[in-house]
Amino acid sequence: METTEQLDDEISDLHTRIATLKAHRANLSSVLLSQPHLAARLHSSGTHNNPADDTSPIITQQSKRVLENTYRACAGVTAYKVKDPDPHALNHGNILGVSIDVPLRGRFVETYHVLLSVRQKDEKTILRINKHTIPPCIPLQQLSDKWLPTGGKDEENDPEQDLVQFGRLLRKELVSWHLRVNALEELQKEAGLAKPRPNSETEGFAPTGNILNAFVSDDETSSDVEEAEDETDSARILDIEADAAVRQITVVWSDRRTAVMSVTKDGRIERAVCRTRDGVRDDIFSRKAIGPIGSLVRRLRA
Repeated sequence: METTEQLDDEISDLHTRIATLKAHRANLSSVLLSQPHLAARLHSSGTHNNPADDTSPIITQQSKRVLENTYRACAGVTAYKVKDPDPHALNHGNILGVSIDVPLRGRFVETYHVLLSVRQKDEKTILRINKHTIPPCIPLQQLSDKWLPTGGKDEENDPEQDLVQFGRLLRKELVSWHLRVNALEELQKEAGLAKPRPNSETEGFAPTGNILNAFVSDDETSSDVEEAEDETDSARILDIEADAAVRQITVVWSDRRTAVMSVTKDGRIERAVCRTRDGVRDDIFSRKAIGPIGSLVRRLRA
């Protein structure tokens, strides 16, 4: 049997633990009273028998969305299925869509869509472009004729369609076009040709100087500019413009020099012809223009 001293020690330890637990309970009570929202959250969490059943669909949906976003960021071309509401549509209205995301400066600037009608022919699936949102300057029809041919002269030997190659090259055309457009805008900003946003106070009213200049002939204006340039022996760029595909750029200087440049798909100037106001070809400026489109203004000013 245990001695009386041992029993007293155990009782003393129990009283000490009880006092510690009471102090801890008082501390927790003060925390709950100071932050009422904790009690509400604890009460709501206690009412759910199995919280895993509630969070599982949300986690699954979010995982699918993350996977889709990752695929779009890496691939850039996504296929999807849609239904044509027309009751007389071919193949029961089954449409195959191709979504092309164009990235620029670390973000997607535009998303283009190509809708393809699906038709079965001799156990083969034939795709044909139905609708699209591709800009007219992109050679969509040429790519379709090459990679999505609908039929040949010999019906027994129809050419094969390659949707993967069609989507890859179409995305390449769109990305390179956006890069050329962005490079052209940067050139205009560097040359000081960026158009300022109209002021709300002066919007709709023509400046007085422009009205007075309308009564001055072009010959008088151009002669004044030429005299000022002869004194300073320098000419500034008046305009930088391009066609819709940004495959040809025209630069106009204040001394009536003009330059016409041919741009490759990857944004490089491969040919340039510069002429003075007298029509004489300027070989120096023509050679300076050859190179990447991004540094064109710096080369011309050098």
